[in-house]
Formats: sequence, structure tokens, C-alpha cells
Amino acid sequence: MGLIKIDELEKYVVVHLEGDFVSNDDINLLRSTLKSIAEKENNLTIVNLEKTNFLSSASMGVLLSSNAVFERNNGKLVLCKPNDYIRNLFKITKLDLILDIFPTQKEAEQKLEEFRKKEKL
Repeated sequence: MGLIKIDELEKYVVVHLEGDFVSNDDINLLRSTLKSIAEKENNLTIVNLEKTNFLSSASMGVLLSSNAVFERNNGKLVLCKPNDYIRNLFKITKLDLILDIFPTQKEAEQKLEEFRKKEKL
């Protein structure tokens, strides 16, 4: 079972995923959470995977499609702190070539700050 905790900060939002994201309920919760954030004004978002054990292929698909939703809404979605297993899943599926994935939250924050300056947000 997956849990989602959201920290809405001044410049960006941090979505903390905890546990396994494999069931339809988990996947739908992830999809609706990211979609609602993407449609807000403050839609620069970090998905922190530090406490995530497993992502199903459907969950990874949600992250990929959510990335496109953020881009359409002039936002940015970045991921950080995946464990070795999840990092390898992104690499094997080549999603690491599409999604911005960082080993630390600080690096993810820096990427969002660069995006804010470039887009003048």
C-alpha cells in the first residue's frame, strides 16, 4: 500500500511517496494527486521516492504521463532519491532519459530553481 504526503512550500511542492505503488487504488491516487498539483499555479514539483519500496509499471507510466501534464501547464516535475531497485527500473525502461531524476532533494530543488529562472516564474 502506498501513502502520499504533500509539502506545499513557497516555491515548489514536494510529494513524498511511501511504500509500494502497485494496486489500482495506489495508482489512481498517484494520478489524481499529480494531476491536481499540475493544474495549480504553484506546479513546480519534486516527487521524493526516498521511502518508496516498489513502483509497478503502471505507476511508472503515471509518472511519465504526469510529466507531460506538468509541461502542458508550464510546470516542472522532477524525481529524487530513488532506491537502487527503482533507479534500475527507470534505467532499464529508458525513462531516465525522459524524466529528471536526482540522487538528492537538494539537486532536484536546484533544477526547479533553474527552471523558474529560465521561465521567469
